[in-house]
Amino acid sequence: MSQNCMILFPNRADPAKGALPGAVLSGPTWALPLSNLQTRRLSQVARSLNTQPANTFFNVAMGGERQIKALALIRHNLTVTASWRIRAWYTADGIANPVYDVTEDVYPSLGFTEDLPWESEAWWDGKPLSEELEGYTQLGIHIIPDYVSAPNWRIEIFDQNNPAGFVEAGRLFMADGWQPSQNYAYGGSHGVETKTSVEESLSGAEFFDRRQPYRVARIGFEYLDQDEALLKGLDLQRRAGTDAEVLWIASPGNRRTLTQTSFIGRFRQLSAWEQVVFERANIAFEIKELL
Repeated sequence: MSQNCMILFPNRADPAKGALPGAVLSGPTWALPLSNLQTRRLSQVARSLNTQPANTFFNVAMGGERQIKALALIRHNLTVTASWRIRAWYTADGIANPVYDVTEDVYPSLGFTEDLPWESEAWWDGKPLSEELEGYTQLGIHIIPDYVSAPNWRIEIFDQNNPAGFVEAGRLFMADGWQPSQNYAYGGSHGVETKTSVEESLSGAEFFDRRQPYRVARIGFEYLDQDEALLKGLDLQRRAGTDAEVLWIASPGNRRTLTQTSFIGRFRQLSAWEQVVFERANIAFEIKELL
């Protein structure tokens, strides 16, 4: 798998819009409907009846072949011990013989357990602690080594010990997109911003109206092949604009940092395609996290 970053768009898991094809979600009865995974309001979740595997899966019918490079469950409540199985197939009865079938932990181990004190909760498996994940919009990501174009998918979630008594998620994102032939240039940044306001009294005491912090990635690509920068980079900005959702994955090959360096966002501003030398061009992106 290439280590270069990914900007994924459009979301193939969204419902049909006019003449544009879309996906249909189905499965067992959920307490809050699966269609909530197809809205942009992350707080409007799909929620299972319980944590039994028979009730924590769903199918995605694309209505046609669509190239998929990665999928993500966004703003979920899965625990650090959760796992999922992802399958894809072509024909109606093809689930028994899928073209893609993988089972993996939703949260990988973060590091070497010998670096942790023996008393640590994560000593045995190296899993992240809940407090380490607090404040992030929880994001389960699976990156497919090669594109899969099958029209039918099943996502099965295994989290039977979830203390909430159910599993839930606010958004499903399945997409192809752009993985540049060379990575973003040195100087690219990932930061955290907030709209928290501060008021100071005459005595100097400060009062805060706290707002949720959000992440911002600022990246640029230098001396790309001019056609790639134009047909992939600039065209991506043209199609997505500043309102459409994109899935940003900074380091696809490093599962340990996927939570920290990946998010669903939008382009905060659009940048020009810059011809720098013969047949080479620069293009930049600024991506703001959507909460």
